Amino acid sequence: MRKTIKKLTAVGLTLTSVMGLVACGNNNASNGTKETVDWASVEKPGHFTIMVDGTVPTLEEWGEKFDEQLKSLTGLDFEVTRPDHNSYYDAVANSMLDASAMPDVIILSSDYLALYASQGLLWDMTDAWNNSATKSSGRLISDAEKIMKANYVRGVDGEKSLYGFVPARGNGCVTYVKEAWATQAGYSKADLTSKQLSYDEFYTMLKKMKEARGVDYVISAPGFYSKEAPYTNYLPEFYQNAQLTFYYDQAKGEYVDGFSQKEMKDALQRIQNAVNDGLINKETSTKTTQTARNDFKSSDPKTESGVFTYWAGQWAETLRGYLKTAGLDDSIIPMLPIKELGSYAERLAPSWCITSHAAETGKAEGIFKYFIDTMLDGGDIQTLWEYGPKGYYYEEQADGSFKFLPKKTNAKTLYSKAHLDCNLVLANFVSGKDPGKDEQPENVTSCSDMFFEHSTLVDSPAMTEEVGKLVGDINTERYTVIDNVARGEWTVDQGMQEYTKTVGSKVEAALKSLNTQFAGKN
Repeated sequence: MRKTIKKLTAVGLTLTSVMGLVACGNNNASNGTKETVDWASVEKPGHFTIMVDGTVPTLEEWGEKFDEQLKSLTGLDFEVTRPDHNSYYDAVANSMLDASAMPDVIILSSDYLALYASQGLLWDMTDAWNNSATKSSGRLISDAEKIMKANYVRGVDGEKSLYGFVPARGNGCVTYVKEAWATQAGYSKADLTSKQLSYDEFYTMLKKMKEARGVDYVISAPGFYSKEAPYTNYLPEFYQNAQLTFYYDQAKGEYVDGFSQKEMKDALQRIQNAVNDGLINKETSTKTTQTARNDFKSSDPKTESGVFTYWAGQWAETLRGYLKTAGLDDSIIPMLPIKELGSYAERLAPSWCITSHAAETGKAEGIFKYFIDTMLDGGDIQTLWEYGPKGYYYEEQADGSFKFLPKKTNAKTLYSKAHLDCNLVLANFVSGKDPGKDEQPENVTSCSDMFFEHSTLVDSPAMTEEVGKLVGDINTERYTVIDNVARGEWTVDQGMQEYTKTVGSKVEAALKSLNTQFAGKN
């Protein structure tokens, strides 16, 4: 398996190709056999390696100080590799080419968690979690176990287990509306926060905003879709209950292709209509998260937008700060989900995973107990994960309160968090008081509260070896169809015909694999 990957990767890795490359079977992978462990006697591991994405403090933002303080607090000997955030999963795939390059610990999104677990490349931590200090601490939030269960995926044995630890909720996107635009179009803050608009009412509001402001479009989005689950989160009002990929249909008792369902066809028509009506930027397919954010803080009628769906919580304040810095009215409204959507999608959080390499070298249990489990120790270690290195991200005042410090890369902006968001973390502090939560802006807390009151956890993705080999090509064609239909280059029917013509046989093979291996299971 590893030789096959090495040969294929000579042509270069992409997010699409990685999905197929790592799913070719692994003769050296774990066979899923579970052993009885005396957790009380597990000792600290020796030197181990960690690969992280940009959600952990980067070297540009005092990452080396974060590592130093974490080593001091845990007494562990580890080395952290920080690939470029945008090419992180290519780096992960490359690291899996042979055992000597494989890290002991990696962060994986829900898609890759399912993929690597199904190939036996991850250590099953179900028993470790059930015997953990965190689980037995009595400090977990009420939804903690539900969230952990939602992250169970299938291993090589076809059974669902916990292959990744999630110290915090996954969060999700809410739709932000500039209050000045809403007011000019005849809508108050209460209109958007005290009741759920219907899709028709939402669409009418967008039209009134466009007319009142005299702009080229109203909505900016970083693409017509996201390339990670739940895929539809940047345009939720238009996708509604459509699902981009394979999912288990409870009524039918089998897996189906969400992209082929009527719900997706209706969603694509709604998106195309909105582009034709000048409500969604036609150039959305070329937008990144950065350029979409730039549009939201623009004052040029040709590029500015007044509606932007983005992450709940901390981003409510960050976006407000962008507007203020640009000299614009900084009042923004996180609106309730529309009626047809029902609730926003809470994504599955990226997981901290222990690889088969760590298991094969006898370090897995120790890494879990002394590194993974201590992230939520309810004390100094958790504080570090939430708020970053003391003296660099914040200073502690005489009364115990936090004074956040200017960012190393942008002295005009203060730090507010490190890896874990205090509004999302799954365990409370031993003292009962999160040391930095009182310093969070009110709009951040209220936005988070609204989101979790009006959101639903998405399902973990299903994965088999066959799906892993095929899903890259299938997703590429899905993205092509969405872009072409959204821009009006194809009709919805033409797009679906092209989808069937190009990858129909691969979709059928993927569904056959899922329904053969997981018949009657969800």
